[in-house]
Amino acid sequence: MRPYIPSLQSLLAFEAASRHLSFTRAAQELELTQTAISHQIKTLEERLEIKLFVRRRNALALTPAAREYLNSVHEAINLLSIATAHARKKKPSTVLTVTCLPTYAVKCLIPQLPAFQRAHPEITVHLATSSTFDEFERNSSDVSIRYGSGRWASVRTDRLHGEEFFPVCAPSVLREAGEFSSAAEGLARFRQIRTYFYSMFQDDWPAWLEAAGLEPVQFAGEAVFHLQLTSLAAAVDGVGLAIGRTPLIDADLASGRLVQPFTLRVPSNSAYYVTSPNDKAKLKKVEAFREWALANLSDSAGLGSVAAPHMPPLPAADPHASTCLTPVER
Repeated sequence: MRPYIPSLQSLLAFEAASRHLSFTRAAQELELTQTAISHQIKTLEERLEIKLFVRRRNALALTPAAREYLNSVHEAINLLSIATAHARKKKPSTVLTVTCLPTYAVKCLIPQLPAFQRAHPEITVHLATSSTFDEFERNSSDVSIRYGSGRWASVRTDRLHGEEFFPVCAPSVLREAGEFSSAAEGLARFRQIRTYFYSMFQDDWPAWLEAAGLEPVQFAGEAVFHLQLTSLAAAVDGVGLAIGRTPLIDADLASGRLVQPFTLRVPSNSAYYVTSPNDKAKLKKVEAFREWALANLSDSAGLGSVAAPHMPPLPAADPHASTCLTPVER
């Protein structure tokens, strides 16, 4: 039996109404009547057998099922837009799909992408980010920059970065903390920034404090964020002291947006890898990206982090200590 595929007009109506949370504005954008938009949404709901919108206090809101469906609809419309644009240009083009974690995309990959585009103008990069590792297991992209042990089935894997984790903050926060004679005294002057990813994950504060021999510590306060990306943004803006990880904070350290108040860096057993499904690993576009990534994003690319300033010493720690972490969104 042929699977049901909604009409493009219904999907466009749903996407526009979801963006505006208004049938009227969606109708204006698509140059249709409000009645037409309402009809398209109703038809889509009937065929999907789910409710897409609810009205709350004279405003539209997406249902949980609609929010989940919207992610796939966005991606499908974007792919169609890209393919249509290339067809209209009537010239050959190659689309490379790349998946990585949001924090790595913002902090490491995107700042370097212009160099890849200059080297390979014939390749159009379609970058998708995901906060869940289930997405990477599907192997649906040409290339994935993955975080973890490097042991994954049915993919070619090349190591990009190792990592270390340690506390970081804005220079202004360090100045406000003032001088202190010990690490424990210093930590008590900072607001601690915590990162939680639902109930699956807590950040690496406990591991760093244990390695430093500083448990327990009473911080001056606490701020909690959902992703590493938002925690690091909060640290840059002076909210408090966060756990940073190389290579995600290398650029912020080099620019002075972040500083490292304490000398101890704890190495992790996890790392970043550029991977491709075995059936795609030898495609020219994939090989071009892999070679570029290894030359421009890896440990050997010369994008090293900045050494810690002179600070009060921490208790002696095992120089070979490392931690094996459950991979989650970074």
